[in-house]
Amino acid sequence: MSGFYQLSSSSMVEMGISPNTSVPDLEDTHYQPQQNSQIGNHTGPLANNQYQGLGYYTGFPDPIVFQEPKPQSNRRKRECVYPDPPVIKGSAGSSTSKEATSTSQEASPESSIDDVDDLEKESRLESIRDEEEPSEHSPRQPRSAKGLRREPSVSVFNLPRIGNRQNSESPSIEGTKSSSPAISTGTSISFTTTIQTSDTALQPSTYNPEWSHLHKELQYYLGYFCENITHFSYGMPNDPDDFIKSILPSLAVREGNDALLYAVVGFAAYHSTLRHPQGKIEDFLGYYNKSVTMLLNSLKRGDKQNLSSLLTILQLATIEEYLGDWVNLLGHQKAALQILTQLFTPRTIMQSSVSALLAWYIRFDVFVAMMGGFETALPREWFLSAVEGSKKRVEDNPNDLAWRTEVQAATLRLMSMDMSLLYAKSSRGEISVEAYDEEYDNISTQLREWKDGLDPAIKDSTYLVTEFPYQQPLTDDDVVDPYKVGSLYHFPLFSTTILLMEWHSISIMHRSRLEGYALQQEPSNELRQLALSACEMYEMVRLWPETPTGATMTVQACLAIACLFIPRNQKYHMWMRRRYASLEATGYVFPLTMRTRMAELFRDPSCNHWWLPNDEGLSPIIRSLRAFADARNGNAETPQKEDIREISAIFSNMRIDSEDSPSPRDRVSANMGARIKGKNVQGRS
Repeated sequence: MSGFYQLSSSSMVEMGISPNTSVPDLEDTHYQPQQNSQIGNHTGPLANNQYQGLGYYTGFPDPIVFQEPKPQSNRRKRECVYPDPPVIKGSAGSSTSKEATSTSQEASPESSIDDVDDLEKESRLESIRDEEEPSEHSPRQPRSAKGLRREPSVSVFNLPRIGNRQNSESPSIEGTKSSSPAISTGTSISFTTTIQTSDTALQPSTYNPEWSHLHKELQYYLGYFCENITHFSYGMPNDPDDFIKSILPSLAVREGNDALLYAVVGFAAYHSTLRHPQGKIEDFLGYYNKSVTMLLNSLKRGDKQNLSSLLTILQLATIEEYLGDWVNLLGHQKAALQILTQLFTPRTIMQSSVSALLAWYIRFDVFVAMMGGFETALPREWFLSAVEGSKKRVEDNPNDLAWRTEVQAATLRLMSMDMSLLYAKSSRGEISVEAYDEEYDNISTQLREWKDGLDPAIKDSTYLVTEFPYQQPLTDDDVVDPYKVGSLYHFPLFSTTILLMEWHSISIMHRSRLEGYALQQEPSNELRQLALSACEMYEMVRLWPETPTGATMTVQACLAIACLFIPRNQKYHMWMRRRYASLEATGYVFPLTMRTRMAELFRDPSCNHWWLPNDEGLSPIIRSLRAFADARNGNAETPQKEDIREISAIFSNMRIDSEDSPSPRDRVSANMGARIKGKNVQGRS
């Protein structure tokens, strides 16, 4: 698995950054902020081969006045030793043979979540001490306390489950633009205490006493994370267990989870850097590089990978998703899959307090499948378990709107998985025309039934947005009317709006497989109306003042697929280009391949460089991010990575250079000679 984390300095050279530019070893340091200081003396090269997937827009409040200080280190290095992964009672390895448990061991289907709770309580991590460090039982730290010194914190399996929510609490879907963190579901973690420090530049308005052992920069970015990052920032339309806001940062500050801490901090620093008028790519790359280096060292040592490792991989993948590295997404998705299936079964993952990480992983898995034209790596039983597990939560608490929403979201993911399998069998000639037609029509029926049978509780018309005091007169530059009533919902039903957009994007993808036309040809009226409706909803979300942070990012992929099927003229093209420019300006980098494809569609090669004439909106940091992403996205070592980079599953079906592109049914007929009879479809290698 360490092969997925090869380090290289070539990307930094492309941007004119020294290969030695990195964060210092922050594990042991008592940081001293210094203005105008360099990133550090650490010589570890920057990570190059990481995962990258779909990307989504993140909205930010007004810029803050803050010069992120560069931490300095004058203490020696200390290796981060990863703990053993949780061993489920009743599995092949028992607690008596814990030391001999291998990383290939899978969680037993017979284990209960209570057993996991008990085991996690027994195996909490202990502090790692330097030689001169006092005992962990010492009542106070020495003056040269470790920057990352922390006591064992809350256990992930001991965090409250959504079913334990008090009936007096109003069920809602978390995530607003409010500056208040508004952490819900009653964990023991509080994020509302204000830190008192003379260094106002490093004063986070959100602070947790459990962070006091961390350096000010880490405290600042954790506070920034809790205030400005939402589950929408991760492309997740829903988060019923409040995983992103409370559980993830709580796990990041646990002893032994340093790689995860730096990954979370790096993600927050990425967004903070983009908000800063003079932000530079080095301001977050140091934290990102530190996390990758620590994870790589753990893999090289052969440490047993655990929940923290899995979360670190997914968090780093999310960072790289924003950077546009689609080529390397496949490798990191595989790494996450390996650990996920070792730690959990389809049943136990949905019984745990970290069930949200399944949706997090599936998002990458489905994206890779759809972009590359092959089936998901995770078996169907996991997708089905997500649906059934969500329904069970609703049975336990029928009034919980968040879990009612999750049932619908999980069902959409299951349909996406079925679509990817059908398309993969078609491209390999492993299905007859008749069988393809039957399965295609079955998915079409499921999509219609999902829309028509949407849970009434999450589409209550009393929550529809019916007034638009911010409305502006439409101009000749507008291509849709974003002030129509019917799709935009107030909280707590805002996630329904996001799900409706996802339904549109899935339906567009599915319908386009049927038509299989050249981009010069006109799509059917049905396909065009789906696309225009998706663009209209995107504008609604973009312009609504109450849209939560990151929501536009969640539906970026919906916009991208819809833009392929709206009218092809200068007016619509410029509208699309401005939307792409705004997305990149807020941190989501479109890879060169997609820019090239869209430049062909727009018939304007300048889009390879930037979406708008005269570099309008192209800031120095976005320019640097693009150079970094292009350097990382340049090499595809395998055919599957090449398919992802070239977005084969989409553009091979929408030829730009020909008027007569064959439909998937035609390709099925052409490939029938290669069809493998009597064998199961093989997964990705």
